[in-house]
Amino acid sequence: MLSLKLKSGDYLTIGENITIQVFKQAGSAFCVEIQAPREIPILRGELHERLGERPEGLLPERPRSPARRRYEEKRREEWPGGSGPRRKERSAEGDVREVQGRPD
Repeated sequence: MLSLKLKSGDYLTIGENITIQVFKQAGSAFCVEIQAPREIPILRGELHERLGERPEGLLPERPRSPARRRYEEKRREEWPGGSGPRRKERSAEGDVREVQGRPD
């Protein structure tokens, strides 16, 4: 699968007769303009998935940026198991034990 980063107004071509152009909208939305011959069907992925179809080769979710991957890795190191930092807790009997998670 080819993955491209495009800026607003950038376009790409597929073959000689298909052109796709992207435009940034408000927030995280964007507009996609497609020029293609009428005989080529163009459907949103949402319609395919309503029918229980999904093209092969698609990623299950958007890839994470390298900065996001580093952040998540650092967080896992600091909070093993993902349930919060490790801390010492004293029981009613006075015993000290190490626990993981947030205080109640």
